[in-house]
Amino acid sequence: MYKVKLNDKYIYHPWDKDLQISDPKLDTELNKNGSFSFVIYPDNPMYNNLEKLKSKLHIIWFDDNGNEKEIFRCRILNEETDFDGEKTVTCEGDLAFLLDTIQRPYSSTVSPADRFKQLINAHNSQVEPDKQFQIGNITMTGDSVKVTENSYPDTRADIENKLLNVYGGYIRTREQNGKYYIDYLKDYEDREGQSVRYGENILDITKYIKAEDIKTCIIPLGATNSATGKAITIASVNNGVDYLYDQSAVDTFGKIYGTVSFSDVESPNTLKQKGQEQVEALKNLIVSIELTAVDLKDLGYDVKEISVGDFIPVVSMPHGINSYMQVSKKSQNLKKPEDSSIVLGSTIKTLVESQNVYNSGIQNVIPAVNNAVNTANNAANKAEQVKVEMDAVTNKIYPVGSIYISVNNANPASFFGGSWTAFATGRTIVGVDTSQGEFNSVEKPGGNKDAAVIAHIHSVNAQNTINAGVHDHDAYVRSGVFASGNSTASSLGFSDKNNGKSTSAIMVDGNHYHNVPAHNTNSTGQNGAGKNLPPYITVYMWKRIG
Repeated sequence: MYKVKLNDKYIYHPWDKDLQISDPKLDTELNKNGSFSFVIYPDNPMYNNLEKLKSKLHIIWFDDNGNEKEIFRCRILNEETDFDGEKTVTCEGDLAFLLDTIQRPYSSTVSPADRFKQLINAHNSQVEPDKQFQIGNITMTGDSVKVTENSYPDTRADIENKLLNVYGGYIRTREQNGKYYIDYLKDYEDREGQSVRYGENILDITKYIKAEDIKTCIIPLGATNSATGKAITIASVNNGVDYLYDQSAVDTFGKIYGTVSFSDVESPNTLKQKGQEQVEALKNLIVSIELTAVDLKDLGYDVKEISVGDFIPVVSMPHGINSYMQVSKKSQNLKKPEDSSIVLGSTIKTLVESQNVYNSGIQNVIPAVNNAVNTANNAANKAEQVKVEMDAVTNKIYPVGSIYISVNNANPASFFGGSWTAFATGRTIVGVDTSQGEFNSVEKPGGNKDAAVIAHIHSVNAQNTINAGVHDHDAYVRSGVFASGNSTASSLGFSDKNNGKSTSAIMVDGNHYHNVPAHNTNSTGQNGAGKNLPPYITVYMWKRIG
């Protein structure tokens, strides 16, 4: 199964009814950028997030056991929108990032490996991090030769012209542990892929000859000789003959001449070696095999997937094929694995054969093709049934409205299916309590994490009490005879207003006041956000919505 991310969010997931696209087709080919196309509708939540040349899409293979692998990265190249809002989107593989940078004029004597490193480092220095490559595996070998460039080619063209067209080999990109590498390989060495067999997973087979590619005699041309002004040839090291040929190809098609330029090669011996390699390569272009085959990995079988560049065993006795052949191109429909097709380059001499051998065997294919189709359909139906059963179990455990809590940030849709949305982000959870207004309904938000008592003071103005303290006390004093003298009110210090017989007043001078100076009360409370939080621990919470 496959899923697709737009930058860091899913745009397609086979288990999410909202994240759907139509007709997703992936085409990969040796030394090509590769392409991905699909149709997206307005109800997809990522519909308006597509940005030309900027958005990155990641195609990821995954299975029910949690295994996954990114198999292709690309960027949006074009999009067309029809009257109903249906968008057809076309993307180009990440090798196209090399088109965004240029190589300034240079002249140096380097090996192909070192030149490749120089080109990639120059590319990385000109682009943003998401378009840079880590230098990966380099197995290409070759002598150091003088390389000169006076123009300003883009990096992709310079790799093509100064490396692939001169030394051969393959470039590829790959993802590993979140980093993106670019490799320069002399050859692919993987020969442990799943087999493609007549009567099993081969749905259709076509063998064809491309006459315009046939060259049976090759004249290799090297760098320009400064003395003669002509290109160096191999005549001096090939018994005076300036061309090379393959006898089996000549016997089949006759002598057909062509030239191949190696403008950076100055040694005739090196030129002859590269010319011989080109003879083999052109001979192998004579016949190609195109298979429509089911990649059993896509149907859940425990086999290695078929990848471009792999050498895989191909067995089809009616066509005289029983050998390892290299996958040169693969076309996939991510939703319909039975529609996948692969193209195998002819890398073995037994494929240089007359068309009559092919015609005699093709008549036996039809019954086996029907059997293979039935096999593929049965496998697809079985996979679909397993998915239905898994969905039923998930629906019982996590029906719509369920909450899933985890310390991992993966959306549960990636392993449970259905549609999920992040839930209660930045909030604690409280059980429903219908007796309290704050908690009387489900999913009712409330509360505030900020301080409940804000820091504050009280001001008191200066005050004086009223100056009114004068008062008296009445006293009744009688006069009388004592052992020595007599006593009257006056003698006791009071005014005698009634001849010692009536009440008199005790006068007290009590004028005074109290002073309260201006002042502030002490501050209380706390300012700032986040001062009203209980102890907590954070987790990821998801709510199933579909």
